Amino acid sequence: MRRILLVATFFLALGSSAQTSMSQVFKQMPDSVVPYLSENNKLDLIDFLDSNMKAEVHNQLEGKTELLSLTERAAVLQLNEATRLDFRLLDVAEPVDSANQILCLISTYGSDIRDSQLTFYSAGWRKLDAAPYITLPAEMFTASFSDDEKQPVLTLTMAHPLDRPANEEQKPLKENLTNLKWDGKTFNKD
Repeated sequence: MRRILLVATFFLALGSSAQTSMSQVFKQMPDSVVPYLSENNKLDLIDFLDSNMKAEVHNQLEGKTELLSLTERAAVLQLNEATRLDFRLLDVAEPVDSANQILCLISTYGSDIRDSQLTFYSAGWRKLDAAPYITLPAEMFTASFSDDEKQPVLTLTMAHPLDRPANEEQKPLKENLTNLKWDGKTFNKD
């Protein structure tokens, strides 16, 4: 009996430390995140990308959605002309829902004037409070991840949309960039 308990404990510990792939997370994405992308749409996008084809599907709103990239820890999804989702799996120092990773989702809206929102989820898609992981600016911002998946850096770009130049002769809009590095617990300034 003691041996069975030891083996069971070992497998439970092994399961909690196992890494989840972005492909698995993307397949399990609930309808509440993108209601007009069916389960078959998600599977088709992955299959098309794996086959080196353009990963594009017709969504349930009669538009086109494209999976621009999918790696072991990141994905970029262009929902339509004005909406882009950037997914990133982040390793955490302390397990969340018995997983050693959480998911950060950047939703960027707009084509000319853009605005981003950050949402955090457990690996099983339970929505998490963002406050423990990042302090967001009060003004509008756009966000993007660095290409380095092992040491993710989040870049926030702040610019006031009303300060935009009215014509080409005016000075370009001044943008304020902030780089935040993931330390296993929070995003902090570089």
